[in-house]
Amino acid sequence: MAEEKKKTSLKSILEKEYKYEGLLLLFLGIIVVVLGVLIRIGISTEGASGLVINENFYFIGEYPSAFSWILIVLGALAVIFAIWPYYKPSIKEAKRISWPSKKTMLSNTFTVIAYVLILAVLFLCFDAILNKVVELFQWLAGLIK
Repeated sequence: MAEEKKKTSLKSILEKEYKYEGLLLLFLGIIVVVLGVLIRIGISTEGASGLVINENFYFIGEYPSAFSWILIVLGALAVIFAIWPYYKPSIKEAKRISWPSKKTMLSNTFTVIAYVLILAVLFLCFDAILNKVVELFQWLAGLIK
C-alpha cells in the first residue's frame, strides 16, 4: 500500500504542470543551442573565436564535435518541447478548416498579386513625385545648380 502511494505521488509530481516550466525549458534550450554553436565555432576556426574545450577534459575533450552536436540537438528538442503545447490546439483546429476550391484559390491569388503590383507602382510614382518636389525645393534654396 505504501509503495502504491509513493508511485502515485511520484506520478502526480511528474504529471503536474507548473506555471513557468515551459518558459524555463525554452530559455534553457536556447542557452544550450547557443553553447553548442559556440563550441562548433571554436572547433572550426583557427583563431578560436568560439568556445574551446580543453583536450584533457574527461571524455568531452576527446570528442568536442560530438558533444557540440549533442548540445545543439538537445537544445533544439527542448525548444520544440517548450513551444509544442502552444501549437497542439491549433493542429486540431487546422483539421477542421474547410479549404477553398482550386478555382477560388487561383482567383484570390491573382487578385492579391494584382493588388500588390498596383500598390508597388503607386508607391513608385509617389516616390518619383516626392523626389522631384525635394529637388525643386533644393533648387529654390540654391543647393542645386
